[in-house]
Amino acid sequence: MRELACPQLGKMRLTVPCRALTCAHLQSFDAALYLQMNEKKPTWTCPVCDKKAPYESLIIDGLFMEILNSCSDCDEIQFMEDGSWCPMKPKKEASEREIHQRIRRRLKLLT
Repeated sequence: MRELACPQLGKMRLTVPCRALTCAHLQSFDAALYLQMNEKKPTWTCPVCDKKAPYESLIIDGLFMEILNSCSDCDEIQFMEDGSWCPMKPKKEASEREIHQRIRRRLKLLT
């Protein structure tokens, strides 16, 4: 599973996923937060791997941008072996569904 939040910069949902050409990882971080951080204290270091990540080397992760635009109501996705992905249900919805299932089971037991 992969979270749609930036684990390194504030745990908020990614708005513009990016990474640097200098990085070997696929993990994205939020470009807007990264630029704001470097405006205040310019270190230009990747929040994932700590390598230098200057502005000129930043690229937008097009696949992750498409995923973010496609599922605004989910917090996580699951990548499949074939490279496709599917949204995971929000935890709140899953727990509500479980509660409704339990209520139905109890009602069946009473009748």
